[in-house]
Amino acid sequence: MPNDEAEQDRLDLVHHMFSVMLNGELFLAPVENPQTILDLGTGTGIWAIDVAEYIFPFKKFPCKRIQLTLCSQFPSAKVIGNDLSPIQPSWVPPNVEFVVDDFEDVWMHDRNYFDYVHARTISGFEHLDHNILITRVSCVQDWGRLMKQAYDHLKPSGYFECAEFVIDAFSDDGTFKQDSPYREYINNLNKAGEITGRPMNVATSLKTWMKNAGFENVTEVVYVIPYGPWPKDPKLKEIGRWQYVQAPEGVEAYGLRLYTQVLGWPESEAKLHQALVKQQLRDKSLHIYGKLCVVRQFSLTIPLQVILLLTVAQDMWSMVGSVERNERKKSGARCLESM
Repeated sequence: MPNDEAEQDRLDLVHHMFSVMLNGELFLAPVENPQTILDLGTGTGIWAIDVAEYIFPFKKFPCKRIQLTLCSQFPSAKVIGNDLSPIQPSWVPPNVEFVVDDFEDVWMHDRNYFDYVHARTISGFEHLDHNILITRVSCVQDWGRLMKQAYDHLKPSGYFECAEFVIDAFSDDGTFKQDSPYREYINNLNKAGEITGRPMNVATSLKTWMKNAGFENVTEVVYVIPYGPWPKDPKLKEIGRWQYVQAPEGVEAYGLRLYTQVLGWPESEAKLHQALVKQQLRDKSLHIYGKLCVVRQFSLTIPLQVILLLTVAQDMWSMVGSVERNERKKSGARCLESM
């Protein structure tokens, strides 16, 4: 996809939308004190920069002992972000390094080197660095090989986490018609990916590929992404607002060259059709949603209580009343003693 300034701004919006979905977290894996982190296809580098300065979002958690356990920075971790396009900023934290590299080639690092490998929305299309086109229509051709490289280069106690959007859209109230421009657009993206041998709609296969590579205790979390602020749920409404802004801006970034160079559409017809797609995505009467699959290795050596606290503690303490909270003190105390 193009890496011009407007597209970089859109990618940073997507990063913020991820943050909202993950309750302020940058990842789901229960990583503890990592020393080496790799971000595959780092894009603008915003995730790598944020994780290098990461503080767990529970620093205001009411229990001081949990605060001391969870609220830590990664100042000693070396964070490496790789990408084909050198669009990352030059002013970065001292523990961040960006390299121009193709993650589908043989990795330059030793085996058993990384504590955590992160990949987010890397099943994109082509890269454009200023006016130099790097002709590759999709980012990953051999997912099995990529997963195996991640497995081989992780330490035995390391984690791999991969997040991809399902290249599809859904509606529960009939407002998304099968003969609409956006449905045709989705079908065309998936058709172009199949033609090039680099399929786009891979999110639901990640878990299987990760298991086949040798990872154990692999889990999948699926998030709903509304296209617009139509849900009643406050969190989904906020996610929908960000998606309403960024989704139309990504239509040509994802689709124009696929339409013209792979599917053979004349550029004028491709732009006209994609203008109709953007118009449909801005229709607030359209109640559609997408899905995001986050798949990661899950270690049973980490106490279950810690994992639960990392994922639900913030919501739990904001929702339960004082009476319920008192009733939970005994089980909470046992959890803390185990920590």
